[in-house]
Amino acid sequence: MGTQILVVDDSEIEQRVVGRLLQNGISDVTVTYASDGQQALDAIAETMPDMILTDLRMPVMTGLELVENIKTRGYPVPVILMTSYGNEQIAVQALEVGAASYVPKLALEQILITTIESVLALSRVQMNRQRALSLIDSMESKFVLQNDTSLISPMIAYLQEQIGTMQLLNGSQMTRVGVAVYESLTNAIYHGNLELDSELRQGDESVFFRMADERRLEPHFAERRVHLTATLSVNELRFVIRDDGPGFKPAEVKDPRDEINVDRLGGRGLLLIHTFMDQVSHNPKGNEITMVKRVPPRRNEP
Repeated sequence: MGTQILVVDDSEIEQRVVGRLLQNGISDVTVTYASDGQQALDAIAETMPDMILTDLRMPVMTGLELVENIKTRGYPVPVILMTSYGNEQIAVQALEVGAASYVPKLALEQILITTIESVLALSRVQMNRQRALSLIDSMESKFVLQNDTSLISPMIAYLQEQIGTMQLLNGSQMTRVGVAVYESLTNAIYHGNLELDSELRQGDESVFFRMADERRLEPHFAERRVHLTATLSVNELRFVIRDDGPGFKPAEVKDPRDEINVDRLGGRGLLLIHTFMDQVSHNPKGNEITMVKRVPPRRNEP
């Protein structure tokens, strides 16, 4: 399959120069042209190229605005800037918002083809990876955490990346799920493994966290772990979190959704969990919580 490259420049002379370099340097290449960013967006909407080479200073829509629009619209096409003297600041802005690389116009003959080849190679690897990952029907991940809350956010970020790759939830939904998982894990550490009463947080929270720091160092508590099994599928997200603590009696826990309990720090985590998840349950021992979030049907599905 050949390579399709869109050259965006308001100068026909520059278009011909770049087009000749591409035809001579890349086998089986198809080169199309646009005179400004708006024409380029119209061309992308019609036929997605493999790469875009764009000038920065153009009428109607500049190269910087083109890069911003490509990013906003989520087009998976790499952009290489062709820069002239005096455009350095604009080029930096374009790189910051999403351009893949740049080539000074004075050095087109020397480095344009090698730059294109390297960017295309990286782009195709990433696109193939995304295509492969998008075919995953289900994925299970298991984690074992020490009683260190700083480990939670990186782990949730990893899970959110997998959820996004599988296209299961949108951004706000992923954030809410992330909050629920975070609260469950902190509850497992503080109230499960370290056996800290949530009532301690109703007063001076510094006492609560000081006791947590002390218990982390005590052998009786330090050996305990939190176990998370996350199962991601096209139908639902299921998170099972178990601590090594003695557990509690779930039936005796006050409903955090009751109006009288909303303003209490103790139980805040359970309120968020029950609000953001579709199903929440505990095992009889009270040291394991199962949370389920149903995946909404995709728009192209019946």
